[in-house]
Amino acid sequence: ASVVETSKRPLPKLRNTTPESTRYEEKPVPQGTLNVAQVRHIMLLYQGKAQDHNGPMTLNEIAKNYRIDVSHVQKITQFLSLPPETTDKQKKRYE
Repeated sequence: ASVVETSKRPLPKLRNTTPESTRYEEKPVPQGTLNVAQVRHIMLLYQGKAQDHNGPMTLNEIAKNYRIDVSHVQKITQFLSLPPETTDKQKKRYE
């Protein structure tokens, strides 16, 4: 039988995935495309967590706001997710 040790260290994270990482997110993009900050804002609007809007928005409202097709907004909300928010309790656990 093999002995397996469990580690308290967190798994490695991808770079630029924390909410504080804004190095490339605001970068200008060609017309008709979205940058990372806009995609994050679409997810927050859809979930009702955006600071500039109370409650969740529908796909049609988001598409009209960003002047993109509704199918693009649907794909964003269906296939993408925001990274989990790290709480102080989780940070202390891994230190």
